[in-house]
Amino acid sequence: MRKVMAVVVVGVLLSACGKPDMGNFKPGVANACQAMPAFIGKTGIGAQVAIDTQQRGYTGLRLLNVQSGQARQHPSWDDAGHVGAFTRDRAGNIYVAPTPDVSLAENPPALQNRIYKIDAQTGEMALWLELPAVAPPSQSNPFGTMGLFYDCDTSSLYASSLAGSEPRQAHGRIYRIDVASGQVKAQLEATDAIGVGVFNGAEHKRLYFGSARSSDVYSVALDAHGDFTDDLRHEFALATLPDGNSTSVRKFEFAERQGQYVMQAKETEFGFRLLAENNPRKRVYRFTYQAGDDRWQFVDAQLEDKL
Repeated sequence: MRKVMAVVVVGVLLSACGKPDMGNFKPGVANACQAMPAFIGKTGIGAQVAIDTQQRGYTGLRLLNVQSGQARQHPSWDDAGHVGAFTRDRAGNIYVAPTPDVSLAENPPALQNRIYKIDAQTGEMALWLELPAVAPPSQSNPFGTMGLFYDCDTSSLYASSLAGSEPRQAHGRIYRIDVASGQVKAQLEATDAIGVGVFNGAEHKRLYFGSARSSDVYSVALDAHGDFTDDLRHEFALATLPDGNSTSVRKFEFAERQGQYVMQAKETEFGFRLLAENNPRKRVYRFTYQAGDDRWQFVDAQLEDKL
């Protein structure tokens, strides 16, 4: 079921004609400037390193050499308990969202609407930001920060949160955070979203987000600052795609391959229940960008572990 969402526009930059200044961004991938942290070179586990958050036998995140199987975990990397989404900025700093697993023992609800930062030079993780919410997470809905995405053009971190939402009422928000100051600059209200991602389309920059309450994916146009406008549209629903599923999109990935822009939307089962979040990852839905229509065309869906 599709939900009506409200857009709160804060500090939108207006052009001479009184309309939002949408900027002049080069079409394409918006997070290509992301750098790997400098501290990885000091770990001694090699160059083929992945940031691992599967948390099988450990809590938090770790570095994993995908070839040798060697792993490293800084002592501070389990301070947020179980974690979910993460992203990197142009300096290599890592931003991490705490996400409850099968128990609240490691993730008390009051501590879930946060973002942690791992310093690119030292590898130390510390609390970076406490997000303002309509209401804090609770035993009935222990989820706070869910999705993270860094936009290179505006040096913005976008974060989705489910804090304070109720079974029949969406109180979640999507935030635009200025990375340099660590301040929230804009909010998309009454929006329960999990995955978020930014892509520079043929017309302008858009933020894509997957609903936490359905398989629907929406997008909202962003202005020259990266703030939200009132241009909100429905993109697609996983459930209506060939062999689609009634799941939610937990992560968006954009890339350029052989001169064509592609998007991968990764699914998860979600129902505001802890056990749902612990289910094995499922499929990845793949799309190609059609610049003439400023739309994404579905290609196929494959099991994530088969890609």
